[in-house]
Amino acid sequence: MTLPHDLSPLLALQQSPAGSPVEYVIGGLLLTGGVREEAAQLLADDAMVIACGKAEVLDWWRARRNGGAPHTGTREKAVKTYAGIAFGSPGAPVNEHHVQGHVAELLWSRVMRERSVCRDGRRLVKAHPVKADPLEPGGDGLVIYQDSDGVLVFRLWEIKKHEQQGAVSTTINRASKQLSERGAEYLAKLAGPETLEADGQLGQLYADMVELWFDRSARAGVGVSVGTSSGREPRLPQAFGSIRTAFPQFTDAAQTEGVVVAIPDFADFADRVKEIVWSGL
Repeated sequence: MTLPHDLSPLLALQQSPAGSPVEYVIGGLLLTGGVREEAAQLLADDAMVIACGKAEVLDWWRARRNGGAPHTGTREKAVKTYAGIAFGSPGAPVNEHHVQGHVAELLWSRVMRERSVCRDGRRLVKAHPVKADPLEPGGDGLVIYQDSDGVLVFRLWEIKKHEQQGAVSTTINRASKQLSERGAEYLAKLAGPETLEADGQLGQLYADMVELWFDRSARAGVGVSVGTSSGREPRLPQAFGSIRTAFPQFTDAAQTEGVVVAIPDFADFADRVKEIVWSGL
């Protein structure tokens, strides 16, 4: 099976207007037909890469997904174990809300990894992968950049799905509040282990990250990403205003960011990603 190289072109991401108090992108509004299937296939594969890493079980899963023979014995059990972390199995599915939340995270992860250069000139250094288990506590997303002066900076993200009634701004507000209240804890969990392997400027950034967060340093920043259905996307930049309210010290426009992927029938799309994962069992 040949998967598309990038997701962002399929989402047709649109930038927020120049001068917006919070920089954001919106995409996915026209994700239908064959393009929709390509996106679902790509995210299902991403989910299994995150779950399996370099383990051979990833190759087993891909072979079965591509129409190969059914797994048997311990190989079958191994594939089901990895796939089941986020999606369960046909006989024991996980809660649909958890699947939707994980798909929202997978969408964000792709957008971040494919955005190698930001509008303010930041260049991508490292985008931490999202968790294999959407129920695992801790921070959702951490991205490291190098700014135009060669200084390493970071952005801590909270990722939500929005399929309930009401404006998406309520979900953005909840995410902003969560980052404000628990951001330091999230960063400590994410950055601490990295200091064991990273050295040089990157290692020092991880070591200083929590302190930079408390200082609301110019090297720190936040973002909120939402996966939702088309028709629920924000119409005005004020929808992201709660990020600014929660972090008034982040005065540079590039220190607060937003992503909204609004797909026609997001719940159905998330279910399709799950079905593709199950096709490799």
